Amino acid sequence: MNSVMEAPSLRRLAWSLLMALSMASCGGGGSSDGMSTGFASEAQTQAQAAAAAPAISAEAKDAAAKVAAGGGEPAKAVAAALASFQAFRADRIQQVIVFGDSLSDVGTYKVGSIAQAGGGKFTTNPGPIWPETVGVLLGTSVRPFRQGFGGQSQISIPLGTGFAMGGARVSQQPGIGCNPDPVGACRAALTFPVAQQIGDYLDTHGQRFDRTQMVFVFAGSNDLFFQLDRYAHGLQTAAETQAAVVQAAVDLVGQLRRIVDHGATRVAVLTVPDLADTIAGRKLPLAIAANLSAWVTDFNLTLTAGIGGGVKLIDTYAEFKQVVADPRRFGVSTLSVPACDLEAIAEGSGQPLEDASSLFCSPLTLVELNAPFQYFYADTEHPTTLGHLIIARFVLTEMYRQGLI
Repeated sequence: MNSVMEAPSLRRLAWSLLMALSMASCGGGGSSDGMSTGFASEAQTQAQAAAAAPAISAEAKDAAAKVAAGGGEPAKAVAAALASFQAFRADRIQQVIVFGDSLSDVGTYKVGSIAQAGGGKFTTNPGPIWPETVGVLLGTSVRPFRQGFGGQSQISIPLGTGFAMGGARVSQQPGIGCNPDPVGACRAALTFPVAQQIGDYLDTHGQRFDRTQMVFVFAGSNDLFFQLDRYAHGLQTAAETQAAVVQAAVDLVGQLRRIVDHGATRVAVLTVPDLADTIAGRKLPLAIAANLSAWVTDFNLTLTAGIGGGVKLIDTYAEFKQVVADPRRFGVSTLSVPACDLEAIAEGSGQPLEDASSLFCSPLTLVELNAPFQYFYADTEHPTTLGHLIIARFVLTEMYRQGLI
């Protein structure tokens, strides 16, 4: 990241976006399902464009200003995003579509007792996941296409554009948290693989993407965790684990080609961060952690070498390394303590402590009030509100730098 927002500004942005998203959920914001909205014009914008620009909340305008704080490429990215839809260009981004896993899940499991507990996303709920923030700044919103748990699901919003599911692998079931029955059906998390998520999209959109859509894919972490678990339990060798990880990356390349071949013109794939840097990763024996880091590198190298034309690479691996190297530069006070009280979550959800997840995290289960805006991890592997805002800022900057906006 070439220009990093000062920590106080980033924390104010977090609060602003929380309010903006709350208003949007009550009808005050934009939507990816045919009701695209934009931010009000800046003072320099011509009067005609200002009159034509759709209305949006003051909180969202304030958030846009804070994202641009500090200047540099982030400010240019915000200006470009605002200008694109305020000018009503024919090719402006009108939808943000995301495929992947818990790092991009905007609320697949926000149902039943999970929703009642104030959870529903893998973060410090109700903080925004990075695609939601990017959507707000592009004048649209990202809502879950499908919702459910316990093996049961239904399409939540027929034209919802958030297809990512917590626990999902690239092309295989079971995912993490699926808890399959003897015939392989998931009894807990749905974990539809990315391949199936893309199939869901194509089946409901005439088998086509179009030039007004920004398509993100962020997947692979669960394939790495799945294969790591098999290796740690002696079910496969290190060589077999590496081969399975590389195959998952090859499969992801195939899914990216599938998206492009069906008409998408704006496609970006995010690399997998070094999972050994997470709180969970730092608890592993050193030899296993070293293997995990190596397998993440193998995955990312295979992905990078295979994506070809029509797909942009957003190197979140490198960005996360910068956060680890200098957390305070990003406003992060700790990388080693979860913002969510996992013991309280385990007790409340009836889970073993080792399975306690930020999916159930709410303002009532924080270790301290400001933890979502100071800590990086919500649980042992998922980002807080601050962590997701760091991702969103980086993604928007890379979109600008690579000509996607």
